[in-house]
Amino acid sequence: HLVETVHLSYGLNIDINEDNTVLTSKVDGHVSIVNGELFVNNFLELENVDLSTGNIEYQGNVIVNNNVLSNFTIKAHGDIEIRGGVEGAFREADGNIILRRGINGMNKGTLVAEGNVVAKFLENCRVKARGRVITESILHSKVEAKDAVEVLSNKGFITGGTVCATNAVKVKNLGSPMGADTEVVVGVDPAVSERVAELEKMI
Repeated sequence: HLVETVHLSYGLNIDINEDNTVLTSKVDGHVSIVNGELFVNNFLELENVDLSTGNIEYQGNVIVNNNVLSNFTIKAHGDIEIRGGVEGAFREADGNIILRRGINGMNKGTLVAEGNVVAKFLENCRVKARGRVITESILHSKVEAKDAVEVLSNKGFITGGTVCATNAVKVKNLGSPMGADTEVVVGVDPAVSERVAELEKMI
């Protein structure tokens, strides 16, 4: 029998041992082979999140090029970036959440980020960020930020709902002449306020 010599070709995020016999990934992610070379990507790129994909839970970053439909969940141990429309469901990231077109949560959409939340608009949704929330408008939503909320586009409005931040809420237009109740709270950590409310209910 002939012995065939095989060379391990590899690329991004991979180490090889001294004997050139074992490849080890340096990151959590998924494996792919491109032109005979082994790669490990720490991001997952999808066209849509819908019935064809189901719910997504991934160790790295998640990028969605188009839309995320209602009732589908995305959980990422890195960042989440959605370039299309976002409907009502749950998205959670250990990093940042970036929505290029914003979210109409239909009163059930939730964004939770250990980093920042950046969105074109936030509408009928709930948002929690340990960093900042940066958007062009907030409509009938509950938004909480450990650091600050910034709504500073040309119109830059907050109408309806509740906005809470520890350090600052920066906005151009606050409230509405139509009479929608708009509550803004500054100077209190939202997580602490929530815990106090939980304890009061228990008592």
